[in-house]
Amino acid sequence: MRDNSPASRSILYHAARELDHEGYHSVRIAGSTRQFDLIAWNGETILFIAVRRARSGGISRFSEDVSHLAELASGNTLPGLVYIWIFIFRQWYRYRIMPGGAIPVREGAPL
Repeated sequence: MRDNSPASRSILYHAARELDHEGYHSVRIAGSTRQFDLIAWNGETILFIAVRRARSGGISRFSEDVSHLAELASGNTLPGLVYIWIFIFRQWYRYRIMPGGAIPVREGAPL
């Protein structure tokens, strides 16, 4: 999230809670130049997650973010998986970022 409004902080808390339910520990990343909002890990996997919110639309609204994240994912500089989570009308839409773009993650599928 790029802003620090109460709604944005609430969304980050909600995302962290989702990760906790899936067996991950997470930390929120602070600062205005951050690439990711959350970093999460379990015994085997590290996740780098950018969190966005929207009233409508979908992943296409965040094409610039996806392009930037895809560059990071293709550089082999991160020791984990890259995701973008979009919160739209009380529902999460999760996408795994690959070098070529974003792939939707089915609800209930492991991260």
